[in-house]
Amino acid sequence: MTRHIIVGSTGDIGSAIHAGLEGNAEIWSFSRSQTPDYDSIHHFLDLSEPLDASAVENIFKDIDHVDSLIWCPGETLFEMLEDTPLEKVDAQYNISLRSLITFIKVLLPKLRKSGCGRIIIITSIWGRHGASFESVYAAMKGAQEALIKSLAKELAGTTITVNGIAPGVVEGKMTSELSQEDQAFLIQELPQSRFVAREEVMHAVAYLLSPGARSVTGEIMNINGGWYT
Repeated sequence: MTRHIIVGSTGDIGSAIHAGLEGNAEIWSFSRSQTPDYDSIHHFLDLSEPLDASAVENIFKDIDHVDSLIWCPGETLFEMLEDTPLEKVDAQYNISLRSLITFIKVLLPKLRKSGCGRIIIITSIWGRHGASFESVYAAMKGAQEALIKSLAKELAGTTITVNGIAPGVVEGKMTSELSQEDQAFLIQELPQSRFVAREEVMHAVAYLLSPGARSVTGEIMNINGGWYT
C-alpha cells in the first residue's frame, strides 16, 4: 500500500494536498490543533517546540515503509527583525528546520524501503528572494532550500528524491484576512493579476510523486505566476 506522510495537513496548501491524495493511499497526517477535513491516521504535534525524536519514532514504529514525506507547516511572522523576540525566532526554526530534520532522520530508513521515496518540502517565494518585515521567516525558508539541495546530493545514490515547491501568494486564509484594498494592491503586483490556487501546488506535488519524476531531485519549483523568475 502506498503511504504518504503529510505534516501541516490542515493549512490551505496541506489540506489541498490531502484532498488530492485521499482515496489513493494510506495517509498519515499531522497538525498542531486542527482536525483535518479528510480521512487519515492523524496525530497532533506542536512543531514550534523541540521534538523528541524517540516520540516521533514511536509514532511510526509499527510500519515498515513510507513512500513520501510532504512537509507543509508554516507560521507567518510579519515584523521588523529588531522587534522580533528570540522566542519567535526559535519557534520559526523549530517549525521550518529542526522538526523537519527530526522527521527526515526518523523516516529515512522507511523511505529507503519504498523503492521510490519522496521528500517534498513546501517552501516560499520569500526563501528565494527575501522579504522586508519577514526576515526571520524568509531566512528559515532559505535554509530549507539549502537543505533540499544538499540532501538531494547526499541521497542521490538511493531511490529517494528531495525537492521543494516555492509558491507565491496562495489564495486562502491569509489572503482572505487582508482588506479588499490590500488584496487589490497586491494583485496589481502580480503579472497574472491573480493569486495562486492551492490546487496548483497540489498538481506540482502529484508530479513529483510520480514515477516520471524519478530523475528530478534537488529542485525548487516556482509557482508564482511569473512574479519572480
